[in-house]
Amino acid sequence: MPNPDSWRYAAPNAFTFGCLAMGFGSMCAAANDRFDFAVYLLFFAVVLDMCDGQVARKLKATSELGQQLDSFSDTISFCVAPALLVQRAFLSELEGLGVAISITFVMAGVYRLARFNLMSDAHDKATKTFGVPTPIAAGYLMAITLMREEIQPVQAALIVLLFAGLMVSRIRLPERQIRGLLGFAFIVGFWNFVALLVNPNWITFAWWNLWNVALLLIARGQERKLAAAG
Repeated sequence: MPNPDSWRYAAPNAFTFGCLAMGFGSMCAAANDRFDFAVYLLFFAVVLDMCDGQVARKLKATSELGQQLDSFSDTISFCVAPALLVQRAFLSELEGLGVAISITFVMAGVYRLARFNLMSDAHDKATKTFGVPTPIAAGYLMAITLMREEIQPVQAALIVLLFAGLMVSRIRLPERQIRGLLGFAFIVGFWNFVALLVNPNWITFAWWNLWNVALLLIARGQERKLAAAG
């Protein structure tokens, strides 16, 4: 049985704890109405979250402890932090209803993470996952926060509820990959998101969404090709 206290596990866990720290920092920034800074901290949380699993697999340091730490980190950075962010940036104007909507997002994200842990193997990366991943849902909340001058609180509330529903849905989506055509599509999608953060407007937002649709179509096409070959 692998020893999770071995030095090999320190590197991926450092990325995980870094992600958690960025999430907490984002909450502190949002609490002080520094919304753009809060978004940028969450972006670094996303980057660190993308790295921890890759580092663990490279070092052959995957473990159930690491999986649990990753889920706790994701709960802070991609459930609680973005919910607080939109509550402060938009939903406070809706008073109690806004708080309820923010809590709904948190609960949906936690449910999604718990379901993922029960259905996945800590040592084997799945090719499919149920529901929209929490970093993606958080990404949409980050995007609308940067575009808050163009979005009304009611519109923001509907977007938050939409992604809460998508996280707990049974929609099967491809897991993030770094190889092949789908891996290339994920990389382009990431840089499209960076472009949105740098220049938040309806054009970059629409392009990011269109690419996400293209990514899903690419994944579906590859799945059909593999099924036909099998």
